[in-house]
Amino acid sequence: MKKKFRIWDKLKRNEQLLIDNLGKIFVIDEACGQANEADDQENYVIQQYVGAEDKNGTSIYEGDIVKYYFDDPRADFVDLVAWEHYGWRLLHFDGTESSSWPFTPLPTMEVIGNILENKELLNL
Repeated sequence: MKKKFRIWDKLKRNEQLLIDNLGKIFVIDEACGQANEADDQENYVIQQYVGAEDKNGTSIYEGDIVKYYFDDPRADFVDLVAWEHYGWRLLHFDGTESSSWPFTPLPTMEVIGNILENKELLNL
């Protein structure tokens, strides 16, 4: 599997970005095409692709919030995709406790948001 990443800019600037193999983020100066290291690395969040797509063909990344069900569409789950204990996990929050289990893409799984923009989708 080819490693793939996305970068979230916490300040929501519209910039062309690159990431190097050490995880440093660079901003591309569109005027000259040169890449300069971002001065404010803490304002960016790097999220890795988990190697699967949802039912709509959307790539699933670390930090995505997914909705899915097993047999009954009325009994759905909303969980966070995260790296935990050496593997991709689904983190479930029920308001008082949290639990996790290994991430397995399901035919009913759909990305409905991400932890940076849609935290309210989780029952924290």
